[in-house]
Amino acid sequence: MRRISFSIAALLVFFLAAPAVAAPARADDSWHNFIQIWWDWDVVYSDLLVVEGNGDQWVYEGKPNWETQLLTIGHTVIPDADALLLPGDWDGDGYADWLYRHADGGLHVRGGLKEGHGSAYISQIGWGWDVMTALTSPGDWDGDGAPDVLARDSSGALWTYRGDGTGGWIPGRTQVGWGWNIMTSIFSGHDFSGDGVPDVIARDTNGNLWLYPGNGTGGWKPRLQIGWGWTDMDLMVAPGDFDYDGYGDVIAKDGAGAFWLYPGNGSGGFTFARRQIDIIPSKLLG
Repeated sequence: MRRISFSIAALLVFFLAAPAVAAPARADDSWHNFIQIWWDWDVVYSDLLVVEGNGDQWVYEGKPNWETQLLTIGHTVIPDADALLLPGDWDGDGYADWLYRHADGGLHVRGGLKEGHGSAYISQIGWGWDVMTALTSPGDWDGDGAPDVLARDSSGALWTYRGDGTGGWIPGRTQVGWGWNIMTSIFSGHDFSGDGVPDVIARDTNGNLWLYPGNGTGGWKPRLQIGWGWTDMDLMVAPGDFDYDGYGDVIAKDGAGAFWLYPGNGSGGFTFARRQIDIIPSKLLG
């Protein structure tokens, strides 16, 4: 199986039944939080989704002093998937959804779990996506209110596929990049630059880390180099504000299997106060 770069970031809303609590936060929140549990009340936290090689799924709660709080949310739901995207509310029902690609190239949506429901629907929404060497979803990339998908083909071209907000696609695609085959990892940065619109973060073959700020209408602002020497990292994700300081963060796994939190500074860079966090060793779909 070809190794790809992908985004395992965070979304919202897996809202468990509980007495008299506030309504779940919207699934198209700018951080794309994954899970909203009754004891969070109406606060939206950025959580980290972990998918093991056998398909088991776990969530680490991104809230103060809860980094090691591990919750299981399902077993062997997507054991043969080779890419996972967390776009937000893909189908427009107010709950966060997953997109995942099977090894056969089929793209599927897994509907967000709703209060009082014990399972989520799964529906195929694409075919032939195995020609893409990287997939990510920064959320609402073009500013129309619906989440979108970015995909890189084997020539290095980067394409935008626009979601229609109801679980499908707006016809056609738009090329938004060239020469992206020098990138060994491409993932959603959420609003890493702090300007209110989604961004993309990518690592090149030299280990340099780049921020590609979105312009809010489907294009780019000038890119910024935000890191050096990231060659040793074999997995990188941006779950949002994982340390709950108000700024988006990056989590990376090094070659020895250790996970590191790199706190963002809210303006497109890091505080350079990285620290190791306790995440179970996992293949993380890769």
